[in-house]
Amino acid sequence: MSPKLAVLLTAGLLVASAAAQAQSPELRARHMRVVQLHATGHNAEAAAEARKALDLGVAEFGAEHPSTAALMVVLAKLRGELGEWPKAEALYRRAAAARAEALGESHPDTGEAHAGLGEALARQARFAEAEASYWDALHALGVEVARNVHVFDEVSARAGLYRAWALYYRARVYVAEGRLAEADPLYQSAIAVFESNGSVDRARIAAALGERAAVLRRLDRADEAEEIEAHAAAVAAGRASCPAGLFTFC
Repeated sequence: MSPKLAVLLTAGLLVASAAAQAQSPELRARHMRVVQLHATGHNAEAAAEARKALDLGVAEFGAEHPSTAALMVVLAKLRGELGEWPKAEALYRRAAAARAEALGESHPDTGEAHAGLGEALARQARFAEAEASYWDALHALGVEVARNVHVFDEVSARAGLYRAWALYYRARVYVAEGRLAEADPLYQSAIAVFESNGSVDRARIAAALGERAAVLRRLDRADEAEEIEAHAAAVAAGRASCPAGLFTFC
């Protein structure tokens, strides 16, 4: 169970204290059932319970309430873990719209929903759309980052990671277009952030390194490619360490 999802599943209904006080016993019970099922690896059953919890949330709070949006994100993450990316995409779109309406476009929770949407789009190989969603996520954090320009806190770290994913998916678009020389520095920038963020899955870092190595080989830079391939193998095997970090969609 990923720490991010564990926290979200445990506290997702507590977005607003007033709403938390109004939760019905049935909604609380279903929410805890989702947590228990997911913790034991029963993701399909957890998703079914999360669907019922979302329906209750809509009935109790309304479709546009932040607590309802939090339930949408929980269900979207579970759909993603099941590989049901089109369903996850639809849920993230709804959550982003609801959070933008209730909390504003410049809010970290709105950014989280945009980032989840970006991941869902990328998993469907819609890389240009995924890039745009990550830029939307970064824009949603703009005000918070501006307020904390001298403090590299969680919001700043999250913003940096959103930017890295946007650059990564732009690189993949460039590769598809044959713009290899332009793709390489984007890969380089994105991977540097991934490797400094301990929450990014090693397999995904290794895959990004492998993609960059393939680009370098096509650019006749075989020596550099070999070094990166060796590093990718070390990362995949867990022999390369990364500093602890914050937040991702893996």
